[in-house]
Amino acid sequence: MDCTKCQSLIESFLKQSLSSTESDEFITHVKGCSECYGELEVYHMVNSVVSQLDSGNEEDDVDYKASLTRMLTRAGTQNRRRRFVKYVFLTVLVTLFVVIWFLIRGFVF
Repeated sequence: MDCTKCQSLIESFLKQSLSSTESDEFITHVKGCSECYGELEVYHMVNSVVSQLDSGNEEDDVDYKASLTRMLTRAGTQNRRRRFVKYVFLTVLVTLFVVIWFLIRGFVF
Protein backbone atom coordinates (compact mmCIF):
# COMPACT_ATOMS: atom_id res chain seq x y z
CA MET A 1 0.00 0.00 0.00
CA ASP A 2 1.33 3.44 -0.83
CA CYS A 3 1.05 6.58 1.31
CA THR A 4 -1.68 8.17 -0.81
CA LYS A 5 -3.92 5.12 -0.51
CA CYS A 6 -3.15 4.77 3.20
CA GLN A 7 -3.95 8.39 3.97
CA SER A 8 -7.22 8.13 2.04
CA LEU A 9 -8.24 5.23 4.31
CA ILE A 10 -7.49 6.90 7.67
CA GLU A 11 -11.05 8.05 8.33
CA SER A 12 -12.46 4.68 7.29
CA PHE A 13 -10.03 2.94 9.64
CA LEU A 14 -11.02 5.18 12.53
CA LYS A 15 -14.70 4.48 11.79
CA GLN A 16 -13.84 0.75 11.67
CA SER A 17 -15.36 0.42 8.21
CA LEU A 18 -12.43 -1.24 6.41
CA SER A 19 -12.50 -4.87 5.36
CA SER A 20 -10.15 -7.22 7.20
CA THR A 21 -7.74 -7.25 4.27
CA GLU A 22 -7.73 -3.46 3.93
CA SER A 23 -7.33 -3.08 7.66
CA ASP A 24 -4.36 -5.48 7.74
CA GLU A 25 -2.67 -3.66 4.86
CA PHE A 26 -3.39 -0.31 6.47
CA ILE A 27 -1.97 -1.35 9.86
CA THR A 28 1.13 -2.86 8.26
CA HIS A 29 1.77 0.31 6.28
CA VAL A 30 1.13 2.68 9.20
CA LYS A 31 3.46 0.74 11.48
CA GLY A 32 6.25 1.06 8.93
CA CYS A 33 5.66 4.64 7.73
CA SER A 34 6.23 7.48 10.17
CA GLU A 35 4.53 10.02 7.88
CA CYS A 36 1.29 8.05 7.66
CA TYR A 37 1.44 7.18 11.36
CA GLY A 38 1.74 10.90 12.12
CA GLU A 39 -1.31 11.63 9.93
CA LEU A 40 -3.23 8.89 11.70
CA GLU A 41 -2.25 10.34 15.09
CA VAL A 42 -3.58 13.77 14.11
CA TYR A 43 -6.88 12.37 12.80
CA HIS A 44 -7.25 10.18 15.89
CA MET A 45 -6.60 13.08 18.24
CA VAL A 46 -9.05 15.38 16.44
CA ASN A 47 -11.75 12.67 16.34
CA SER A 48 -11.24 11.92 20.04
CA VAL A 49 -11.47 15.57 21.06
CA VAL A 50 -14.59 16.13 18.95
CA SER A 51 -16.20 12.99 20.44
CA GLN A 52 -15.38 14.19 23.94
CA LEU A 53 -16.85 17.62 23.26
CA ASP A 54 -19.98 16.13 21.70
CA SER A 55 -20.54 13.83 24.67
CA GLY A 56 -19.70 16.49 27.26
CA ASN A 57 -17.06 14.20 28.72
CA GLU A 58 -13.98 16.39 28.73
CA GLU A 59 -10.93 14.70 30.18
CA ASP A 60 -7.74 16.59 30.93
CA ASP A 61 -5.16 13.83 30.73
CA VAL A 62 -5.98 11.76 27.67
CA ASP A 63 -3.06 9.79 26.30
CA TYR A 64 -3.93 9.85 22.61
CA LYS A 65 -0.79 7.99 21.60
CA ALA A 66 -1.59 5.08 23.93
CA SER A 67 -5.20 5.15 22.80
CA LEU A 68 -4.12 4.90 19.16
CA THR A 69 -1.71 2.07 19.95
CA ARG A 70 -4.55 0.16 21.64
CA MET A 71 -6.80 0.79 18.64
CA LEU A 72 -4.18 -0.56 16.21
CA THR A 73 -3.54 -3.60 18.40
CA ARG A 74 -7.25 -4.30 18.82
CA ALA A 75 -7.89 -4.03 15.07
CA GLY A 76 -5.05 -6.45 14.32
CA THR A 77 -6.32 -8.91 16.92
CA GLN A 78 -9.87 -8.74 15.56
CA ASN A 79 -8.61 -9.40 12.04
CA ARG A 80 -6.64 -12.45 13.20
CA ARG A 81 -9.70 -13.76 15.07
CA ARG A 82 -11.90 -13.32 12.00
CA ARG A 83 -9.42 -15.24 9.84
CA PHE A 84 -9.17 -18.01 12.45
CA VAL A 85 -12.95 -18.38 12.72
CA LYS A 86 -13.23 -18.39 8.93
CA TYR A 87 -10.63 -21.16 8.59
CA VAL A 88 -12.19 -23.24 11.37
CA PHE A 89 -15.61 -22.87 9.73
CA LEU A 90 -14.23 -23.93 6.35
CA THR A 91 -12.41 -26.89 7.90
CA VAL A 92 -15.59 -28.07 9.63
CA LEU A 93 -17.59 -27.58 6.45
CA VAL A 94 -15.13 -29.61 4.35
CA THR A 95 -14.99 -32.34 7.01
CA LEU A 96 -18.80 -32.58 7.06
CA PHE A 97 -18.88 -32.72 3.29
CA VAL A 98 -16.36 -35.59 3.25
CA VAL A 99 -18.24 -37.51 5.98
CA ILE A 100 -21.57 -37.07 4.15
CA TRP A 101 -19.97 -38.13 0.88
CA PHE A 102 -18.62 -41.30 2.51
CA LEU A 103 -22.01 -42.03 4.10
CA ILE A 104 -23.81 -41.60 0.77
CA ARG A 105 -21.29 -43.88 -0.94
CA GLY A 106 -21.89 -46.52 1.74
CA PHE A 107 -18.41 -46.51 3.25
CA VAL A 108 -18.23 -47.53 6.87
CA PHE A 109 -15.80 -45.86 9.24
